[in-house]
Amino acid sequence: MDNVPQKPRRIWRVVLVISLALNIAVAGVLTGTALSGRGKDGPPARMTFAFGPLGRILDGEDRRAISEQMRRNGPRPLTRGQMNRRLATLADALRADPFDPAGFAVMLDGLRDRTMQVQENAQGAFVAHLAGLTPEQRAALADRLERKR
Repeated sequence: MDNVPQKPRRIWRVVLVISLALNIAVAGVLTGTALSGRGKDGPPARMTFAFGPLGRILDGEDRRAISEQMRRNGPRPLTRGQMNRRLATLADALRADPFDPAGFAVMLDGLRDRTMQVQENAQGAFVAHLAGLTPEQRAALADRLERKR
């Protein structure tokens, strides 16, 4: 029986880890942009993703109120420098030989935890905003939601 080297499996593992790291980095950049107010008018990217049709039925005023609530109560967005340092640290870890999967997983855990904090903050701001609406305003949102089906 031939002993085939395991190189292809390791290569795919590295490719998948790089892909995951880039996805998390993009999510962080989008979250930072949404929370900083530098994004275009419309729902912040994370809110649209997290709340789907519910996020899309809100008008601009509702979105701005929720975004402001998120800015007041949530984690501060990462600065460009902080994000660049995180990406550089990830890149260095990927280049390390030998590769330290456990150490890299810890870095990914940190990114995931921050993303979860932002999502929890967004949900809290969203629910708090809805709780502050009148029954008529919530009914109007329900009507718009049903029309979006």
